[in-house]
Amino acid sequence: MSIVDCGFKDDDDSRGSQKLVEWEPTIQVDIGFDTNHDYANPPTSTPDSQITSAPALIDTGAHQSCIDEALAQEIKLPVIDRQRVSGVGGETEVNVYLAHIHYPALNFTQWGRFSGARLQEGGQPHVALIGRTLLSQALLVYDGQLGNVTIAI
Repeated sequence: MSIVDCGFKDDDDSRGSQKLVEWEPTIQVDIGFDTNHDYANPPTSTPDSQITSAPALIDTGAHQSCIDEALAQEIKLPVIDRQRVSGVGGETEVNVYLAHIHYPALNFTQWGRFSGARLQEGGQPHVALIGRTLLSQALLVYDGQLGNVTIAI
């Protein structure tokens, strides 16, 4: 089982707990769709990604993991459906993409359906949301007082 730090440490400028409130738990991911990769079998290789080392928000409030809509369009992920979603902005209909999110530090790939979320449009620094569809398979430890967050799969 791999364990990754997704929180923040104290430094001379600010406390880890303050940075966690501002930036939220973040993990680096690779995003794409690899037509040559065998997603259905246990990982014997890593899929090729169009985007690498990008920040993803660990979001316990999100039901499913999502990919930024502008990014999905930029890297030409295949649209496979549309679906209704809701959040703080109310209900809306979004594209659903066929893609993968690879977590290099965890040596784990999540693949399948990902809703397009308007993260960049809303000023978010993250390109993906990691929701409970992945977190249901993980151990997540959140220590807000110290700013420490770890995830293990």
